[in-house]
Amino acid sequence: MSAERRWPLFRVCMAGLGVRGSCWLLLAGVLVFAWAAPLLTPWQENPQILQPARAQASWLYAWLALFTWLPFQASALGRRLRVHGLLEFHRARGASPVSLCLQISAAVLVWMVFVALLATLVCITVCLPGNPAEASLWVQLVLQYAALYTIVGIPLILLGVSLGTCAGEVIAFVVPVSLLFLGLLASSWLEPLLAGSSSFLHQGAWIGLPHYHLADLTPRLVFKMGPLHQDAFWGSAFALGLQGAALSLVSLCLFRTRA
Repeated sequence: MSAERRWPLFRVCMAGLGVRGSCWLLLAGVLVFAWAAPLLTPWQENPQILQPARAQASWLYAWLALFTWLPFQASALGRRLRVHGLLEFHRARGASPVSLCLQISAAVLVWMVFVALLATLVCITVCLPGNPAEASLWVQLVLQYAALYTIVGIPLILLGVSLGTCAGEVIAFVVPVSLLFLGLLASSWLEPLLAGSSSFLHQGAWIGLPHYHLADLTPRLVFKMGPLHQDAFWGSAFALGLQGAALSLVSLCLFRTRA
C-alpha cells in the first residue's frame, strides 16, 4: 500500500483539527497556566513552593484537558464523520471498522500526547531540583506520571469516538468524562464505603470501578516524595492497562460506520 493511502482518515482529521485555533490554544494553555496559576499562591512568603506549584499546575491542566477538550473533539469527530458518510465511504473502500476507529482516535490522541509532553517538559526544566540526586528522582517521577496519564487517556478517547458514531455528541462526551470523574475523584469518596465493606457485592463494585486515581501522582510532585517503587508503578500500570484494554474492546464493539 502506498504512503498516500495509509490511514487517510487520520490525515483528514489531523488536517481538520490543525486548521482550528483551539488545538493550538490548548497547547499554549499548558505553558500559560503553569506560569500564571502558581502566582495566585502566597509564593512571596516561601519562594520554594513556586516550582512544585508550577509542576502541579501543568498536570492539573493536563487532567482538565482530558475532562474537556479531548473528549469533546473525540465525540464530535465520531458523530460528524458518521453523519457525513465518510465512515461508510471508507468502509466501502475496504477499511475495517477497527482501523477507522483507531485512525480517528489517533488524531485526538496526538494532541493528548502533546499536552503530556509539554507538562513533562515544564516539570523537567523550570521545575527541576538543583540537587543532582533529587533531580534524577524527580525526572523518574515525572516520566512515571506521563506514562500512567497516557494509559488512562487512550481508552477514554476511544470510547468518546465510538459513542460518537452510535449516539449523540452529548452522550459521547458525558460518558468518558463521568468515568474519569468516577475513577479520578469520586473513588476516594467511595473507597471507605466499598473497599472497607465486608459485603462481596460492595467489594466487587470497588474492583470493577475505574481506578484512575492510581495515575494521579500530583501529591508526590508537590511534596517531592520521589518516584513510585518499580513494583508499585508496574502494578498500577498493569491495573490501569487491564481496565483500559477492557474499555477499548467495548469501544471497538460500539463503533458504527453506517450513516
